[in-house]
Amino acid sequence: MSAQPISSVLPLLDPFDAFILDQWGVLHDGASAFPWALDAVDRLLAAGKVLVTLSNSGRREATAREQMRAMGLPVDRFRAHVTSGEAAVAGLTEGRIGGTPLPGRRCYLICRHGDASVIEGTGVERVADPSAADFVLLSGVEGETRSVADYLVELERAIERRLPVVCTNPDLVAVSPEGNMLAPGGVAQAYGERADVTPLFVGKPFAQVYALCRRALPDVAQPRICAIGDSLDHDIKGGRDAGLKTVFCLDGIHGHDFDLEAPVRDNLDALDALSAAHGGVKPDFVIDRLRWG
Repeated sequence: MSAQPISSVLPLLDPFDAFILDQWGVLHDGASAFPWALDAVDRLLAAGKVLVTLSNSGRREATAREQMRAMGLPVDRFRAHVTSGEAAVAGLTEGRIGGTPLPGRRCYLICRHGDASVIEGTGVERVADPSAADFVLLSGVEGETRSVADYLVELERAIERRLPVVCTNPDLVAVSPEGNMLAPGGVAQAYGERADVTPLFVGKPFAQVYALCRRALPDVAQPRICAIGDSLDHDIKGGRDAGLKTVFCLDGIHGHDFDLEAPVRDNLDALDALSAAHGGVKPDFVIDRLRWG
């Protein structure tokens, strides 16, 4: 059964009281907020809807909040801002990722622009050489300037030792003003194949981040919560696995697969084909972008 095409969020107002919104690709492109998303957010809040952001950012919640604030998003009017980085902090502190014990407390950290906040206060020690590490921790990559091959060279010694890898951002690519760029999940996937290990992921589509969202929405019944995102593998699969209704935005990381100048309904066959290529995951609704009208 194909997703229900909608041309705005208006048909979602009656069935849903709360919305879990992806950041990159739905609200912004990593540099600027989308004007249509700003308008939709403002009107949803004015309509009394509860909003939560959920991002596969390997950074802490405070960093994500300030990044969105700088883009003009009304972050203080949201109920919560959940990041995979914040979920990872809890797991690293506990010494378990998704139920799997960490192999030790020393990590070789790969992060974005020097942001090592994911290990602060966790008891995990950062080491300068993979030879001294118990595991690799991928919290961010500089996809604008570095490739998968660059990171595999840096991790050559870790690959030789078949070190476990923890990735706090499962996304393979991320939206940017210049188009899709490399994200940590892409490096983790390549590392896992090269080292013959299975990466441990924190973030969408895995359950721990949705548990954090539900914790922020104790007053909203599950059938009244809707997840909106632009990734079939992460936003849509994660939302459906969590028992939520989902909305897929065409104009995101999969945008090149669709005719964005055509009506949403004319893209349903393309969406069915894309869904088939991604394990059959299908959203409940499809919209071109997060827009009010």
